[in-house]
Amino acid sequence: MTESNNDTLQTWKRDEQWVSRVIQYSSQYNDNTWSANQIIGPPKVYPRYGDLNGAWAQGHRAADEYIIVEFERAVFPDQIDIYETYNPGAVVKVSARNGNDNDWITVWETPSPHTEAHSRIFTVPCSNISSREINQIRLDVNCTAAGSWCEIDCVKLVGYASHRGSSYKELATNLKQLLLNDYLADVFFQLDDEQIIPSYRNILSSRCIYFEQLFDEYPLDNNQPIRIKNISYEAFYQILHFIYTETIEPVLPYTICLELMRNAEEYYLSPIYNEAFMILKKLINKINVVNIFVDSQSSSNDNQQDKIILNDAINLCVEFIQKNRRDVYQSEQIQSLTKDMLLQLIQLVL
Repeated sequence: MTESNNDTLQTWKRDEQWVSRVIQYSSQYNDNTWSANQIIGPPKVYPRYGDLNGAWAQGHRAADEYIIVEFERAVFPDQIDIYETYNPGAVVKVSARNGNDNDWITVWETPSPHTEAHSRIFTVPCSNISSREINQIRLDVNCTAAGSWCEIDCVKLVGYASHRGSSYKELATNLKQLLLNDYLADVFFQLDDEQIIPSYRNILSSRCIYFEQLFDEYPLDNNQPIRIKNISYEAFYQILHFIYTETIEPVLPYTICLELMRNAEEYYLSPIYNEAFMILKKLINKINVVNIFVDSQSSSNDNQQDKIILNDAINLCVEFIQKNRRDVYQSEQIQSLTKDMLLQLIQLVL
């Protein structure tokens, strides 16, 4: 076995886990011995068969019973084991999702239930979702074939936990430290305000087309700082931060958000636009909404980037003002608008 294969095996670890929490359910027989929470943890009834306390029993024995359960760790699933201890065969649909998503993915489904007179472990392969991380499962149960309770003792999720996520976070942290440290830096950028930002050619050129093309004009033997125009130190730093870590810092002034949105296309970094806009959505309030609206408009100065109209930001402001008209209309900021700008805003809000 080669060293690279060893690394691959160490990256993935088979993980078996029982339900850690019940999120929602259709009904339960009672709130203790046959409650929905009985499905939490390892088997308490299996391999025994019968109407035995320690399993989840439905309260209504209907065709549309269900239970949604959660597991402590998200994994790339291999299989789902459902321990049925009374009237197995009632599970008609198994769905899965990651708790961060709203959409369920169907793992397995059958058009009608059946019933068996012995306990069983019903194993559902997850080949159709093996490339997605999940930590929640929904079981749809149809009790009509049994005409009685269809009891489930527990559920086991078997999958693979990837260490790549934690390794990537560690790498991103290390790269951020590299951004803050000018030791061995081989390129320096000088902004309009004369501030200097050190960096590393190999990282920038391999991760961003803009810098790859820029360094063609400034070869390695060039010892002078490279002039970067028409962007603030703070915004340019966030661009480097994104190139190093694939994210921008989560707390930024709205002015920097707008500047990043305007410069995203020039630097061939469209995800920065989306990230900055998401931060802007969280920042907007009754005090700054008018200023954001004004700054999102085209500017009359010579900076071409400032002439870019940010329609997404303008629409965000309009929607916010529509919901908070009285407070915004009474603010000092709206009184400082020019007549033309005020008329434009009112027309958009109406």
